[in-house]
Amino acid sequence: MGKKKSVVLMVLLTIVIVVLCAITAFPVFTIPGTNGVKKWNPAVNQYDLGADLGGGYYTYYYPEGVISEAEYKSNQAGGTNETEYVQHGGLYLSKDPDADIIGENDTVLPYFEEVIANAADEIAARYAAMGYSDYRVAIVDDYSIRVDLPASETNVGSVMANFANVGDITIEKGGETIDELKSKDAKVTDLIKGFSVHTQYKVSYVKVEFTKAGKAMLNAVKGSLTAASAGSSSATTLDIKVGETAILSIYQDYIDTKDRALVPVAYEENEPYVKSLSVLLNSALENGGYDVTFRALASSDIRVYEAVGGEATLTAVYVAILAISLAIVVFLIVKMGRFGVVNAYATLSYFIITALCFAFISKSVFEITLGSVLVYLVGLLLVNVFNARVYNAIKAEFSLGKTVESSVKLGYNKTLAGLVDIYAVLLLGSVALLIGAAGLHTLAVQAIICVVTGAFCNLLWGRAINFTFLSASKNKYKYFRFVREDDDDE
Repeated sequence: MGKKKSVVLMVLLTIVIVVLCAITAFPVFTIPGTNGVKKWNPAVNQYDLGADLGGGYYTYYYPEGVISEAEYKSNQAGGTNETEYVQHGGLYLSKDPDADIIGENDTVLPYFEEVIANAADEIAARYAAMGYSDYRVAIVDDYSIRVDLPASETNVGSVMANFANVGDITIEKGGETIDELKSKDAKVTDLIKGFSVHTQYKVSYVKVEFTKAGKAMLNAVKGSLTAASAGSSSATTLDIKVGETAILSIYQDYIDTKDRALVPVAYEENEPYVKSLSVLLNSALENGGYDVTFRALASSDIRVYEAVGGEATLTAVYVAILAISLAIVVFLIVKMGRFGVVNAYATLSYFIITALCFAFISKSVFEITLGSVLVYLVGLLLVNVFNARVYNAIKAEFSLGKTVESSVKLGYNKTLAGLVDIYAVLLLGSVALLIGAAGLHTLAVQAIICVVTGAFCNLLWGRAINFTFLSASKNKYKYFRFVREDDDDE
């Protein structure tokens, strides 16, 4: 490659890198325009943050007959004539026989703790099915459940309220259970296959798929259902309920020609809420209900908490990443000369690609957590360490008396197999983590992004940048900070 062409490519590459860095991480600013002032947000501001970086929401699910210590004291202070309670940690359990919690000698009935544990497992599975990567469902004091979600999640209140419902699923028409479910052995699964989200014309629907028997039932009742277009305040609908709550109401014109029901719930942008209904219904359909009822949540029951380090947490993380990156890059420039500059370009490329992937490829799937930052930094370190390894290999060849060009080619060739092996092992490990490690799905996907990006920057991109810069260099010894008294072969 000619020197002039190499110089042109260097300039273009530098411009592209600078522009992409600005798109990725340039601070927020406003842009005046013909349609008013617009706000510029870099890619790093598009992240959904995990609770450890951005704070979150939490609430408690209390079974009927179980109250918190604060509620108990409030009731006592207000002079409320409460049923007697038995204290258990920070909870108070009702001794009312109708609550079916406390037995003889003020001991908790054996079934109660087990049913709470089973309900907690099912609730956790619902949050997992939503695709949340950063959530927590934990039993507190044996008989209540705490749920945590990141502040970046939408529809938190409605999702938390919906998932507290662990009742049985049933189908009613006009307020009464349909005939097909009145027999002792009848099950809703005999009639319904499952629920899913369907988006059409910017509206999100819950799609109800029926079995053969369910389609027969649907055709039998369809004529007696009210059409949604009729707008009647006393409509007759086919209601799918979980516990005592009607989750879906099927009108006559919600039933299509394929004997499915498409129930419109929200506009397309509120699809996560529609998905939560689908998850709730599938959960109740597949696993049935639990012999416990959690009290309905009020908006005041959902509370907010900050990140561990407060509002400065995210700033501290960005500063730490910048400081670590600069320290590594500057050190290698001092040590390796212009090859260190090539390494800086590869490092910036690694940052840009991973940051954009984290912002846009994974945005709808998972949040950025401290674990994400750690995975990114490990990948950053590997990119630089492997570039230093290539440099040392080139230097070793040069010390044997070879030309710079020959040393560069041999240095890359002799390190290629080792780098490929290492990245292959890291990729397989990340995939294994993705497949086999419950709860680490997010970290595994992010690790795959970092491994693939690092391999690209080390094995292809960094090498291409080096040959471009080397071709434009007048003094190839100085390029690598090599010293040789006899340079006749140059």
